[in-house]
Amino acid sequence: MTPGKNLNDLLEKNRIGDHMTTNILVGKEEFSMSHITRLFNELKIHHLPIVDDDNRVTGIISANDLLRSFSMVLELGEVSLSEEFEAGGTVRDYITRNIEICSPGDPIITAIEKFDKGNFHALPVVENEVLVGIFTSRDLIRFISNQKQT
Repeated sequence: MTPGKNLNDLLEKNRIGDHMTTNILVGKEEFSMSHITRLFNELKIHHLPIVDDDNRVTGIISANDLLRSFSMVLELGEVSLSEEFEAGGTVRDYITRNIEICSPGDPIITAIEKFDKGNFHALPVVENEVLVGIFTSRDLIRFISNQKQT
C-alpha cells in the first residue's frame, strides 16, 4: 500500500460488486452428494451456492456439509464404496439454509464482519433476490494483495 492509504478506508470505500467472483458454478437441491463431491474435488472449490429455478439462493453447500454427509454415510455400516456414495443423499439433506448474503453495493468491510461473525468464508451476492456473484475470503485476499502493489 502506498503511504497514506488506510486499509480501513479502502474497505469502507470499495464495494463487493467490484471485487466479487461473477463466473460462478451453482448447484440445485436435487444434486446428489456424490456429484457435489466430484465437483469439489475436480474444481478445487470449498462452497457452492444452491439456487432454485429462478436463480434465487436457497442455501449453500460447503466442505463442512460434505464432511457431515460422509459422517452420515459411515454410520450406515459396511457397504461398498459406490453404495456409500449413493447413500450420501442429496444436497437437500445437507444444505445450510440460514446463510448470510450481501449485495454488490455493500462495502467490503461488511463482508469481513460477516465472515468474522459467522465463521465462514463465502457470501452469495444477491441483487433483486437473484444471485449475481459470490464474495469469498480468496476475493478478499486478492483485493488486499492488490492494494499492496499500488
